[in-house]
Amino acid sequence: MSQNTGNTESDRTAASSQKTESAPSPSAPDTAPEPLITVDVWTDVVCPWCYIGESRLHDAIAAEGLEGQVHLRAHSFELDPTSPTDTVRDNADHLVEAKGLTLAKVREMEAQIQEMATELGREYVTERPIANTRGVHRVMQAISAEHGEDAATDFFLDLQRGYFTGTANPFDADAVTARAGGAGLTEEVARAAFAGRSHDDEVETDVRNAVQMGARGVPFFLFNDKYTAPGALPLDAFRQALRQIADEARAERAQS
Repeated sequence: MSQNTGNTESDRTAASSQKTESAPSPSAPDTAPEPLITVDVWTDVVCPWCYIGESRLHDAIAAEGLEGQVHLRAHSFELDPTSPTDTVRDNADHLVEAKGLTLAKVREMEAQIQEMATELGREYVTERPIANTRGVHRVMQAISAEHGEDAATDFFLDLQRGYFTGTANPFDADAVTARAGGAGLTEEVARAAFAGRSHDDEVETDVRNAVQMGARGVPFFLFNDKYTAPGALPLDAFRQALRQIADEARAERAQS
């Protein structure tokens, strides 16, 4: 975990203001005190390590007794922005072609991640569709613009969990539109965003912010606008980070 010393393109103060005005997160209702820790995570819907990292983070929050005191905000990042937008492929075939791996090696890697997920109590299907994810990111940004970052985060992480459990296809416009409707977005707005007629600038801003802080992939975490951590940290590392940051936050509040 390293300290973030650079400014991102978007104003963090503005982000804090947006949080106050947006719909409350289930983990931070209006009646609850201000969370001790804000965790910004840059993620992609098809990223297996993002799925593992988010699970480890939630387990660490529970282990440290910080439920209701951590506010999670999802941000856009594309693992492969050059992926075709009009072709959906099998994930194994995609990795064979894109990474130059053998099919046996891809299946071995998927089995290893599946084992990790099982240890965390998460389902993980090894055969999944894959394509360009920009449309899903645009829909998340549209939800954030209309209903707040908490609703957008819930939508995106729920879709990601569905993808890795085999219950959601993020490349099916009807399926994504229906889920966006559950987050309060109209069908017209959701379909426009998914098809690429809005919210590209917001996606690009999220990606640039992460790159400016040193991100070269995802997941990428920012704790309390101060500390950055790349990758799906081990559970103990998440726990140590949360403990340190919570102690700092409590000390700062005691002095104010």
